[in-house]
Amino acid sequence: MNIQLRDILEVLEDVTHAGDESTPVSGLTHDSRQVRPGFLFVAVPGETSDGHDYIPQAIEAGATAVLAQQLPLVQPSKVPWLTVRDTRAVLGKVASVVYGRPTSRMTLVGITGTNGKTTLTFLLEAILKAADARPGVIGTISYRWAGRDYSASHTTPEASDLQRMFAEMAFGGVTHGLLEVSSHGLHRGRLEGCDFDIGVFTNLTQDHLDYHGTLEEYYQAKNILFTKLLPLCQSKRPVAIVNLDDRYGRRLAQEISGMPVIGYGTGSACDVRPATVSMNADGIAGTVTTPSGIFSIRSRLTGSFNLLNILAAVAVAQRLSVPEKAVFDGIDSVHLVPGRLERVHSSNATIFVDYAHTPNALKNVLEALHSIRSGRLITIMGCGGDRDKTKRPLMGVEAARGSNFVVITSDNPRSENPLDILLQIEKGVMEEGFSRITEEINGAPLKSDSYVIIPDRRQAISWMIKRLREDDILLVAGKGHETYQEIGCVRYPFDDREVVREELAKLKKSSGTLREVI
Repeated sequence: MNIQLRDILEVLEDVTHAGDESTPVSGLTHDSRQVRPGFLFVAVPGETSDGHDYIPQAIEAGATAVLAQQLPLVQPSKVPWLTVRDTRAVLGKVASVVYGRPTSRMTLVGITGTNGKTTLTFLLEAILKAADARPGVIGTISYRWAGRDYSASHTTPEASDLQRMFAEMAFGGVTHGLLEVSSHGLHRGRLEGCDFDIGVFTNLTQDHLDYHGTLEEYYQAKNILFTKLLPLCQSKRPVAIVNLDDRYGRRLAQEISGMPVIGYGTGSACDVRPATVSMNADGIAGTVTTPSGIFSIRSRLTGSFNLLNILAAVAVAQRLSVPEKAVFDGIDSVHLVPGRLERVHSSNATIFVDYAHTPNALKNVLEALHSIRSGRLITIMGCGGDRDKTKRPLMGVEAARGSNFVVITSDNPRSENPLDILLQIEKGVMEEGFSRITEEINGAPLKSDSYVIIPDRRQAISWMIKRLREDDILLVAGKGHETYQEIGCVRYPFDDREVVREELAKLKKSSGTLREVI
């Protein structure tokens, strides 16, 4: 693409500029460390640093122009300058122009909601591959397309990085982009410049109140996808696909205007709903009613929350005119989603690792495990530091309601005192009538409806694994696919799945291990 500054000026409002409008632009970034010769450097104020302070370094690195929120007192004549009121608000729009509006060259599906986004991208990716399409995914676990797979740093990357990735996808022949859309990304304008074909709303439950303040503000951030971004894409005839089992979904469906709304859920009024579906420990199977007829489904995933994820996938696939066989084969091929009810092989008990880190997600996972258990259900869980504190006792409540025994331990304490977090969780566990035991208890039976606090996560996992029976189900919740634990300002290697395997191996090697009874 031969982009010049004048092309960027055409999409900006209330902009002032100085310098040659014919200056070519080959790329852009908001990070001065990523500037390459020919790039436009966009100075964005951040939480801990201000991009305006790095303009000299960007120019020195070869930036061909600067987009900022104010002109310097002494303007260098070396490069042209553009100034706008809010650089963050226009970053996505400008990046889209610089990279040739890549999302206009693919079908783009944006998925937002508190829970279910990642599982839905895995289902849709498999469905599209079964239909011989070439999907690309940007989400919580990874960014992947055309044989490439990168670990994700954010659910929704910064706008300049996002548009660059879409450009690489388009160049690599991607036909469908699947994007997990976070509330932070929407609120901070990271999705500006994206041409969405479909927006999906999965649900909304308490999370991120440390950032948004209230559930209403959280909802309004999610709503941006449907009231602001989708309506800008009328040339693509966009559609909203909404979970009508969720109360915020029902509200959203009423508030959307100017585009079709496809409702999915278990109710009779839903456009996509179960016809004859059964669920058990082996998964989900049956038929689904859609506007195009009856679709057959079979899945290794289980639980009512995964049924809703499957319904959403069917709704999207139906809108995209994917053949029924590809829908069936795609859903059937997803054996697991990393860190989402992921089973770790054990002869001691049935052990699952799950990302559930909100009250509703933990409740849903425990309900799914209740349907397959024959013995006790035990949960190891914690809450992240520097995040919504009000959900901590609620997490404790859900852990106690769904479990026979709870181990409260650290998640990612970050800058907070880990014990402070654990004591806040404990309040919720105690509300459900659970009694605390000490970690040092030796030989005495452990009672049901009780809990223990073990701040060190590895020690917590090890302690509980030594006390499992063969018919127990153990859920290690909160971190799922994560491969680190963040303590202070440092991320240490830590993968719940690997730690469980290591502790199981230690137990197998040991002899005469004390087996206590809950």
